Amino acid sequence: MKRMGIEALYRKPNTSKPAPGHQIYPYLLRKLSVTRPNQVWAMDIT
Repeated sequence: MKRMGIEALYRKPNTSKPAPGHQIYPYLLRKLSVTRPNQVWAMDIT
């Protein structure tokens, strides 16, 4: 399908637009350079 330039006809999820009034949290590790092991941890509970 990619080679022919066609795609399926169904609605795609619209996850890029935030809801009105939704609080935007800052990314706290943006200016931090990770230089050693165990300096930064992450967790996902999905």
